[in-house]
This record gives sequence, structure tokens and C-alpha cells, in this order.
Amino acid sequence: MRVQKASINVIVNLLTFLLGLLPSFIVRKAFLDTLGNELLGLTSLYINIIGLLSIVELGIGSAIIYSLYKPYAENDQIKVKGYLNFYSKFYNTVGCIILVLGLIMTFFLQLFTKDQINLLDAQIYFLLFLVNTLISYFFSYKICILNVAQDGYKVSIGTTASKLLLSVLQFSMLKLYPSLSVFLIVQIVVSLLYFLCMNLYIDKKYPWIKKTVGTINNEERISLIKNVKALFMHKIGGILVLGSSNVVISAFINLTVVGIFNSYSMILGAAQGLISNSLSGVSASVGNLLVDGDKDTAYKVHKRLFFLSFWLVSFATIALLNTIEQFVLLWLGDGQVLDPLTIILLVINFYFFLMRGSVERFKEGGGIYVQDRYAPLVEAAINLSSSIVFVTLIGLPGVLLGTLISNVAVVFWLKPKMVYKYIFKVSLVEYFIMYIKYLLIGVIPLTITFLATISLRDMKSIYALTGNCIINIVLINLIYYFIFRKNEEFTYFKNLLGSLFGKYKMRFISMRLKQKDF
Repeated sequence: MRVQKASINVIVNLLTFLLGLLPSFIVRKAFLDTLGNELLGLTSLYINIIGLLSIVELGIGSAIIYSLYKPYAENDQIKVKGYLNFYSKFYNTVGCIILVLGLIMTFFLQLFTKDQINLLDAQIYFLLFLVNTLISYFFSYKICILNVAQDGYKVSIGTTASKLLLSVLQFSMLKLYPSLSVFLIVQIVVSLLYFLCMNLYIDKKYPWIKKTVGTINNEERISLIKNVKALFMHKIGGILVLGSSNVVISAFINLTVVGIFNSYSMILGAAQGLISNSLSGVSASVGNLLVDGDKDTAYKVHKRLFFLSFWLVSFATIALLNTIEQFVLLWLGDGQVLDPLTIILLVINFYFFLMRGSVERFKEGGGIYVQDRYAPLVEAAINLSSSIVFVTLIGLPGVLLGTLISNVAVVFWLKPKMVYKYIFKVSLVEYFIMYIKYLLIGVIPLTITFLATISLRDMKSIYALTGNCIINIVLINLIYYFIFRKNEEFTYFKNLLGSLFGKYKMRFISMRLKQKDF
């Protein structure tokens, strides 16, 4: 059942993400054409600033989900409702704090906009961003129950439907009445509609949530607060590392570069989302697996996930390196292209960030928050200081170099150390042997595809881009197939896919036979 639910989550997450991907690129192009690069850069900057304000969330969401796995598996409805009540009260408080911090922040926006945007307009836009963020804090707490129940694919379906509606409405407004204020108001209305619909669905599916008087005991409350305090450290580090780039670029360069940089980030984010959504369906399964306490099985699952992550992440990394500049030229035009060093550093960071996915899932599923609680602060300090130093020396590539340095110095080795020590109880040397082995294997398709696509990469043509993509898709996967065809992990996934397709085929045949009998 666990494998089946994880498989459903993976398939649905993948399909829904793909469905919502194209409209977002179309809307960004329309935004650039109608409202310009500076406002595009401003929206990217505000997303990061709001992200920095959300630091007060303290990571309670992850702690609650971890705490819910066991009571939900035991059908302890009183305890589940108790945790949800705690979640709701906490998020309402967080929303109010973010509102106050956001209002204060409006007085300091000129530090980042550098008079490139009228201050009053900049403040109005920021307040609209703030309202959209607050909606999620006041209405989202119940949605975690779907993830715990391994029904995260339902969240994906709802999210995709809202994104498609939002894209259609925003694109239409940009063409009919190009205004950033209207653009953001449409976003607020759709967000509110999404959360209302999701909450109505959850109330209908889990009617006991409304009826049950929930409670958690003092020991559970203390354990939850302990995890929240640790997650607060992780939250600070994560936000400062991932959310400070646009702030540094706007402060040391300008909003136009922020806009160009974020067009590339959007492409990488799309690839990252595709991979993360493909694998996110197994997160709840990992949590349930660790509740069972079987360390050997957990380690075997980790090696399988690491193998799958490597195949997907290295494929995306190599393909992006070969195609991203050509894609941006066709999508947005000549003035939106970054220099080669920045692109290389973007893609390297992309690879390192996603390749820690397997250990992160086990770390979260195992509730390992306290042991390395100070590491994100060290990572954030290294990232911010080195980014500021290098951006003054070499410009935009310096920001990405700072991120890479902080990643390698802290997260690259510490997260796997925590998981291998406290969950698998296996030497960390095993992890690095596996990591380096796969990394060296990845160099083979990287070299071959780079040489095979040289003549196509310089052509500004949809046909050349299509040919470039096809070569990358075919060559990378063929090379990996011949290398891994006898690999234990590859055999597992091949058999799993065969089993799943076989089940769906049998169901289809059964349905057809019933229809004929009828």
C-alpha cells in the first residue's frame, strides 16, 4: 500500500506540475512585454523580502507533519486534532507578526529600489504581496493532513487548477489592462478561492476534524516546541541562503539584473519543481517507513532514492547546461541573456541542491532537527558574507559563488552525516563513495552531449533548440541505461514500473470486459 500510494503521488505530482508549467512561462513573457524588466525585477525582489519576513514561521509546519505521522497511523483522532489546533493558533499568530513586520518594511523599500520605482507605487505593490502571503497563514493549516495521509497528490491537483486559472486571468489582464496592481489583486482572489475550496474538501473528507475536541499532553507539547526551536534555526539558514540573492543583487547591482537573473532562476526552478514533485510523493512514505523502525530497509530505500535522484538531477543539469541560453534567447530575446560563468554557477548550485534530496527526506521523516540546529546559521553567514565580497569583485557570478561555497562548507557533508549517524547507523564514508561514483559517471554524458550539440547551440531557431533537446534526452538516458542496466537499484525501479503498468493494464482489461458484459 505504501509503494502504491507513493507511486500515485509521484505520477500525479509530475503530471500536474507539467500541466501548470507552460502557462507560467507565457505569463512571464507577457509581463516582460507589457510591464517591463524593472517591475519584473521588483516582483522577484518582493518575493524574497516576504520570504525573509516569513522567518517567524519557525518551521512549525514541518514539525507538525512529523508529529502527525504516528497518531494518524494509529487513528488517534483526538491527538491529530490537538496538533492541528496548535498549528492553527500558531499560524494565526505568525500571520499577525508578519503583517506588522511587513508594514514596517514599507518604510525601507527605497534602500532596495534605489529610486528606480516611484516609492508610493512600490509600497502599494508590496502591501498587495503581503496580503497574498497572509492568506496562506490564515487558511492553510488543515492541508497538512492530506500530506500525512499520503494524499499529497490531491493538493497538487488543487494547486495546479488554481495556477491554471490564475495564469489565464493574469495573461488576459496583462493584454487588456497592463497594471501590476491588478495583476496582484487577481493573484489574491485566486489564492483565497484555492484555500477556501481545499478547506471545504478536507471538512467533507474528514468530518471528524470539526467534531473532535483535540488535545495533546504536556510531554508532546514540549517535544513539539523543542523541534520547533531547532527548525527555527533551519528556517533562518534556509531563508537567508535561498532568499538573499535577489536582495544582494538589487542592493549592489540593480532591479533590471534581478529580473534577468530570475528568468533563469524560473527555468531552473521549473526543473527543480519537476524533480521535487516527482519525488515528493515518497516523503510521507519515508515518514511512515521510519515509524516502523527498520533501519536496513530504510537504508536500502535511501540508496534507491539516491540513485533515482542522480539519474533525474544529472539529466536535468546536463540538459540545462546545453540548452538554457538558447531557450532564453528564443523565449525572451537577446537582452535577457546572462554571461557563461553565471550560467555555469547557477547549474552547479542546482545540482548540489537537488542531490541532497534523499538525505533531506530521511532527515525530515526521522525528525532530526535538533542535532544540527546551528548549521544553517553558519551556512547563512558564510553565504551572505561571501556573496557580498564576491559581488563587489566579479559582479553577478559572485552571488552564486557565495552560495556554492556555503553549500560545500556546511550542508554538503553535515546533512548526510546526521542521517547516516542517527537513522542508518552507517559510516558516512559509504555516502561519499556513492556520491563521488555517481558524480564521475555523470561526467561521461556531460562530455558527449556537450560535443554533440556544439553546432546547434549557437543557432537562434526553434528547430535547433528542438534538435538540441532531443539529442540530450536520447544520449543521456541511453548512456545511463547501458551503464546501469545491471545495477540493483535500476532493476528495482524497472520491476516496479513493470508491476504498476501491469496492474493498470489488468484493471483496464477488467473494466472493458465488464462493459462488454453489460
